[in-house]
Amino acid sequence: MNATPRPRFAGAPITDDDATIAAALNDVSVPTLLVSLVHLTGDASILDGALRPAGVYLNEVQGFMSPEDQAAARAFALDRIREYRDAGSVLPSPPDAATVHKMMEFLVAGPVDEEYVPLLLEELELDGVDDRDEHWGARVPEDAKSDAHVVVIGAGMSGVLAGIRLGQAGIAYTIVEKNPAVGGTWFENRYPGCRVDVGNHFYCYSFAPNDDWSGVLRPSARAAALLREHGAIARRDRPHPL
Repeated sequence: MNATPRPRFAGAPITDDDATIAAALNDVSVPTLLVSLVHLTGDASILDGALRPAGVYLNEVQGFMSPEDQAAARAFALDRIREYRDAGSVLPSPPDAATVHKMMEFLVAGPVDEEYVPLLLEELELDGVDDRDEHWGARVPEDAKSDAHVVVIGAGMSGVLAGIRLGQAGIAYTIVEKNPAVGGTWFENRYPGCRVDVGNHFYCYSFAPNDDWSGVLRPSARAAALLREHGAIARRDRPHPL
């Protein structure tokens, strides 16, 4: 039995063979891999080891680690992942706030102010609770809800999200969009090579993370398609018909 409930988005238990895992490890950010092993094993001493990033710079995903250290880290990770797989893929308790803070400083190879820890804990959702979920609608009196009608300007990322959350709260709304379809900037910008400039794992809603990507930065057409899907959810769950 798991030590704690399996987080909603922790992924399925690992069943791949060693060769498949080793091949996948050749295409990862090694510093990120090392802190991920803290989650996987519960062993925070990894953060005190000799295998560690030497610095941080935009898009330098290997933290200036030498090729030799990267290879050693991948071999270390393969052993730990194999142990986790063969033991039934049972996750330990999630790291506490102090350990997460240490992980942050490990990744950037320097100090990180403690004020950023709550932000990252909210993003990580280690306890399986979405702190950004709709939780205020029940406090709004029903007569106030029936009298309210919110107008949301724009059907881009923020506008669609506003519609979804308003619908969950039971408040009527209308999204006004100047373009003929949902998508916002990703509807308008469709020139060759156009894509999101933020990693896919960041550019998503907290309630709908997605790891089904062909690359790090999604093309604009894919971003627009996902927003159309979420827009359909917003329309379906709208408290009052259009």
